[in-house]
Amino acid sequence: MVRKLIIRNLRPCCSAIAVRAICSVFAIGVLAVSGCNRDNLRGAIPDDATAREMRLTLAKSETVQAADSGGADTQQRTGWGTLQGRIRVVGSVPPNRVLNINKDQAVCQPGGAPVRGQSVEVDSATGGLANVLLYALDLDGENVHEGAQGNTDSILYDQKVCRYLSHVLPMQTTQSLEVKNSDVVSHNTQIQAKRGRSINENIPPGSSIQYAPGKEEKEPISVSCAVHPWMKAYLLPRDNGYFATTQQDGTFEIANLPAGIDLSVQAWQEKLGKNFDGIKVNGEPATWKRGRIALKLEPDETVMLDIEIPASVLE
Repeated sequence: MVRKLIIRNLRPCCSAIAVRAICSVFAIGVLAVSGCNRDNLRGAIPDDATAREMRLTLAKSETVQAADSGGADTQQRTGWGTLQGRIRVVGSVPPNRVLNINKDQAVCQPGGAPVRGQSVEVDSATGGLANVLLYALDLDGENVHEGAQGNTDSILYDQKVCRYLSHVLPMQTTQSLEVKNSDVVSHNTQIQAKRGRSINENIPPGSSIQYAPGKEEKEPISVSCAVHPWMKAYLLPRDNGYFATTQQDGTFEIANLPAGIDLSVQAWQEKLGKNFDGIKVNGEPATWKRGRIALKLEPDETVMLDIEIPASVLE
């Protein structure tokens, strides 16, 4: 079952012990300067030594309090676990819209058959929903398994029949793309990054270019072709390898996630964006606020999520 994150109460910024200590020191300083005459207490100012003692007392109190609060709120990784699942559509989804192929039809629309978009790809045999992105948020340092770090493998990103063969592609920021044009007509590749590197380059037939994102993106960025405007795909560069794209049957897996700490996994789909309304998880109604899945894994645990999406939200 998906567990909710626990929000802990924040401690006050100054403890009662520190307040009492400071007040005691201040009172001693006042009495030392003014004696016991009540009238002389007005406007009394502690001497330098007393003031230094007050500051030292406050500093020690804040240091102890910071250590206490940090220890209470810090979670420790206890091992590694795996998230697996399947995303299925319940009900019938209308076909994707027919694209307007208004250029290079001999290459881009061979035989004249209608070419449809890819915004909702449902497997007729299983009901699985393909091309859903899932990626873990806010994990770094010791909470990233060595298998999810620093992948430098190059990825082939090909175009054939005026279509990107990888419609939704996650990658690590340490990787690069070989953007290839396998068609006999020229393409223009536009990658519109929000934080990393953007490009707008022509690719002649049979040629390729290299692309390195440089920075992590918080959500997928668009890939398009200015020559053939119906061509569209999505790219998601991330700093670690904690991501997955659902396969044709809707299955996915993210391995070696840190166990013992609260996790937040973002879900995204081209038509839905981050709005997964009316879903069920393992047979029970569920709410993913802004498309985020909250869970905590036990060491060596594999959590299975059977996710159902009503067809009505994909129409």
